[in-house]
Amino acid sequence: MKSSSVEKAFADPQSLAVTAKVAAGLKDQLQKTPLQVEQRQQQLKRVLVDSDLFGNNSTRTTAPLSSISGSISASASASTSAPKNNDGNPLHSVVQVFDHNFGAGLNFLLTWTLWLQAKEDNQQLQGLNYVALCEQPLCLTDLQQLHQNWPQLETLSLQLQVQYPPAIKGFHQLDFGQVRLTIVQAESTLALEQIKSQFDVFLGGPESKPHKAYTHPWQRSSMGATAAGKVAIIGAGISGVASAYSLSRRGFDVTLIEQGPALASAASGNRQGMLYAKLPDNATIAGQFHQQGLQHTMALLKRSLNAEHWQACGLLQLATSAKQEAQMRGVMAREYPSSWLQWLNQAQAEKLAKQPLSAGGLYFPSSGWVSPTHWCEALYSQSNARLWLNTKVGSMVQIKPQTAHHGWQLRLSGKHAGDHTFDAIVIANANGANQLLPDQPLPLKSIRGQVSYVAAEASPALVVCGEGYVTPAQQGVFAVGASYNLHTDDDHLSGQDDLDNLARLTEVLPHYKELGLDSVMGGRVGFRAVTPDYLPMVGQLADESKILDRFAKLRQDANYKFADNMPFLAGLYINAGHGSKGLISAPLSAEILASQMANQSLPVAQCVAWGLDPNRFIIRDLIRRKR
Repeated sequence: MKSSSVEKAFADPQSLAVTAKVAAGLKDQLQKTPLQVEQRQQQLKRVLVDSDLFGNNSTRTTAPLSSISGSISASASASTSAPKNNDGNPLHSVVQVFDHNFGAGLNFLLTWTLWLQAKEDNQQLQGLNYVALCEQPLCLTDLQQLHQNWPQLETLSLQLQVQYPPAIKGFHQLDFGQVRLTIVQAESTLALEQIKSQFDVFLGGPESKPHKAYTHPWQRSSMGATAAGKVAIIGAGISGVASAYSLSRRGFDVTLIEQGPALASAASGNRQGMLYAKLPDNATIAGQFHQQGLQHTMALLKRSLNAEHWQACGLLQLATSAKQEAQMRGVMAREYPSSWLQWLNQAQAEKLAKQPLSAGGLYFPSSGWVSPTHWCEALYSQSNARLWLNTKVGSMVQIKPQTAHHGWQLRLSGKHAGDHTFDAIVIANANGANQLLPDQPLPLKSIRGQVSYVAAEASPALVVCGEGYVTPAQQGVFAVGASYNLHTDDDHLSGQDDLDNLARLTEVLPHYKELGLDSVMGGRVGFRAVTPDYLPMVGQLADESKILDRFAKLRQDANYKFADNMPFLAGLYINAGHGSKGLISAPLSAEILASQMANQSLPVAQCVAWGLDPNRFIIRDLIRRKR
């Protein structure tokens, strides 16, 4: 199959930082007086408020208006799952705005202001999703200087400044509660190809609308789940809890079902987990996803978890061989901003770690570690989800649409035993997923991992990684891990794995070579769920047998254009297969999934969403004539 630019990650360089001369020119262009700000607000008000986009009886009609910086138009692009008013027209519970030029965020801040004012009179307004392109991002200092000239917007502009992203190419989701801003930092033509959504308002003219072209059926979005419907999430590790958090904040009625006695009682239950993205030395979809996932996780931690249970202490990835150093030099050649990634020699690295090290390497200043259990508890407590512990799913059966009720029936045993009906199901129980779908096997394999807890008088001041990882100590004990074993399902602690972890420790911190098994104070065994391409499965599942039949022509022509749509299984979704990267991949995946289910704009590029699609392996097998 030929790959178009739509199916590729954003090319290098990854930094979009501009020169001082260019920045000065941008500031001159974006400078606005308080009077000009007021005039702009009135122009936006005519579209957003007076055209009833924020009103009680709104219909999505096209109503172009002129402005001082391109056109503003309301669009006839109602979501089919949106709730209806008494006239049968969709209510704009979530308004979606597309802005061709973010600049210093003036249009966004004004739209946010108008949305807040409208919400006082219309409680049916549940959200604002704002997507903006930015080819030449300002640095934070320049943004702050421009915002000083807009005192009437100070309250909101300060919130924007706190979350303002570095100048890294890609999608950046900023979360302000019911208001979400996605800044797409890339060249406009390429960025527009990666945005496929329905918007109510376009700022910048018809030529700025997102890309519309033929897409393969498996790359087309479905109709989403029932608005504000009942959703069961099976599994309450980081994947399930993050999904509950994202879905409940979009109005879904969520029930978390966990067979264990507590949240994060399986693979997500380690004492400390590192926040780490192993970046490739060229532009890949996996690299783009993991980079954005790390940024998303760090931002979410700041909003959701007490600092006692996580630290942005920094992370070192050491180059312990010539091959690793060459690969890392390749990563540095991709030109990430120094605020996000740096190269340190051994002496510089040792100064930060406050420990002798075996080498220098890559330094992620904003990364660190988190307690997965505490984070799961915090995300759950901030959601509106209910939690059913000690409850096992015995079977699930789809209720056919022609009956009075449609959705899925779960037969449960344990504390909440009985038959329960939901509009949609999210499978988030890692390796247990295949037990729920005996007729549709998923390409998930289980890999055993063991973390060892080691007592020592001193520990590194930041996370240090080589073949394994070492975290800063908590209560005199630090975590070392993790083993990687495909050939056993033994859940008991292994002395050999402890020895292997001690070897991983001395690989990066050589002065610990005298430590033996008597220094190991315990450990934990978990089983990662991984896919063949080591990317998670995120999205709506489709009927495997119908895919094989409907798209059989792929065996002869990988580029065949199909009129048929994907045979999605209504109301059946998955967020699983995160392997050892769940702390940086599961929360962003939850946002992707929730956006899909709510028919809202995605927080990632289309190429990333397609790269995570759970049906991708069936399509690949057809193209390769394996099935």
